[in-house]
Amino acid sequence: MNKKSLIRSIVLALGLTLAVPYGGSMISAKASADFSDLKDLDAATKAKFDALISAGVFDGVSDSNFGLKEEMNRAQFAKVAALIFGLKVDTDLKESSFKDVKSDASGSGYALPYIEAVKQAGITDGVGGGNFDPAGKVTKEQLATFLVRGLGLYKEAEAAPGVNDQTVSDWAKGYVDLALKLDLLNNDAKGTFGGSAPADRGLLAIGAFESAKTFEESQPLFVTGGLFEAADKLNLKLTVRIDPKSIDLSKIKINGVPLDPKLDSIELSEDMKTIIIKLHKALPFDDPSNMPLIDISDLMTLYGNSVKNDESNPIPVTASESITTPETTTPSTSEPATNPNPDTYPNPNPNPNPNPNPNPNPNPNPNPDTNPDPNTDSNSNPDSNSNPNPNPNAGT
Repeated sequence: MNKKSLIRSIVLALGLTLAVPYGGSMISAKASADFSDLKDLDAATKAKFDALISAGVFDGVSDSNFGLKEEMNRAQFAKVAALIFGLKVDTDLKESSFKDVKSDASGSGYALPYIEAVKQAGITDGVGGGNFDPAGKVTKEQLATFLVRGLGLYKEAEAAPGVNDQTVSDWAKGYVDLALKLDLLNNDAKGTFGGSAPADRGLLAIGAFESAKTFEESQPLFVTGGLFEAADKLNLKLTVRIDPKSIDLSKIKINGVPLDPKLDSIELSEDMKTIIIKLHKALPFDDPSNMPLIDISDLMTLYGNSVKNDESNPIPVTASESITTPETTTPSTSEPATNPNPDTYPNPNPNPNPNPNPNPNPNPNPNPDTNPDPNTDSNSNPDSNSNPNPNPNAGT
């Protein structure tokens, strides 16, 4: 059975669901460069450690020491397995189903909820007698068994012919066989597996990375949608954590136009599953039914798998109501103000007589008549007074 066939078996065993969170909830700010015992590793191996550290799966035994060659115990493995396989962990759990697992135990109490999670998942049921032996060492063949079970390949391992290797116990030969075929673990320099040899933290890290990558391959890896929070801000949500180094703005297109790495900018959310893009130019959203088309390529997951969206199904895009709903103007109910400055907005019907006190008689008699004509109109010029109706447009 080749690796592709095994991955298809993982899909069937685990069920094809949306990708579960890989690793811890918090993203570590540390990297392999912060640990003195990782500095001599090759670049490819450092990248694997960086992925696990940034995902919160691993931390060092101290601020400057990863503990690469230190032997791994069963409590440490339980935590790593629960995180890389996305198991449901009840962090509030204080009581264990194992007699020797206590929440207040020094050095292993932290692992109680993870130990219960791996038991529920069928990865291990302890060492017998109701005990888990959290401080006990893990052998290479036990590690192979736990990793293969975490991938849901119980039946395949039991049915496998097994390795022809005298260093591996009979009960573990099928599990070791699958672990080697899936590249989860490797043989030693002598060409044998060395099943009874204790596994150190370095081997656990490599096995954990390869298992997480294989498990991830069985899950949908794609951009689930884009949300324009503003006309110049786009959030792209994914089913899986993304390698920040794989994000290239020039490989992200909006309506067929690549983004400009010199003008546009990006950041990654804390859970590494949302790409936040700040555009240098706002997009128009005149028609809410006509959303921009988004295309993105060459994205890689944190564990090195390709993110692939079906080209026949465009990425669903939505926009917040604030940028798709037209602004409405509430009409003013106040009375129009009169123009306080007649020089600014001139009256369209100015008074042709600037004299504020015009003579009501257009032809005054230089010799006033003491008996004026009673039929004479005292205000024969209606324009002689200032306009009683101010400009209705003044002050608007």
